[in-house]
Amino acid sequence: MIDREKEAAVGSASNPHYLDIDGEGPSPTTSHPNYVAAVPDWFWSEDDPRAPFGTDDGHDTFSALQTYFADGGRDRDVPGFVARPISGWDLVSDAIWDGATGAVIAWLDADAVHARFLHGQIDAYVAAACGQFKISGGIHPSLRSSAERALTLMELALVPWAQKTVGSETDCYDEKVAGTRAVLAAAPEQPEEM
Repeated sequence: MIDREKEAAVGSASNPHYLDIDGEGPSPTTSHPNYVAAVPDWFWSEDDPRAPFGTDDGHDTFSALQTYFADGGRDRDVPGFVARPISGWDLVSDAIWDGATGAVIAWLDADAVHARFLHGQIDAYVAAACGQFKISGGIHPSLRSSAERALTLMELALVPWAQKTVGSETDCYDEKVAGTRAVLAAAPEQPEEM
């Protein structure tokens, strides 16, 4: 995040990154124009679970990403920056994350807390991809792939499991998946030089 003195440099030729003003939250005025043109109104919320930064894991991931860019982080290194803490959580193994839907559902069935773990990792990858789009105007290809995998796991494993086990309504998740997929599709690939 940046302070008001640095606000004028945001999005300029010398600083191609759009960072929010400390304490004010996401705003169209502090976001890349590509992102502003692509997102629905609810994407700006910090407390709507459909929004990429509206959950604890999404908010924390986005805050870390803003700090990373404020400290001079490069777009090409964002996937590694995001993956390091997620792998450190050690909550969802690569075998589960990359596994078949049936295996993911069986893992969810094994312990209800696994749903929270999976939800956290999904929210982190979605927030990271949307955050890079918001800040830089594009998404690194591998980060886009992780966010798309996250949405697939939400749609094909987490939501059906929640419906089956606790009778959850899916409207919120359906909107999140459809809206986020549309935003990801609208995002250009991150240029190599950034």
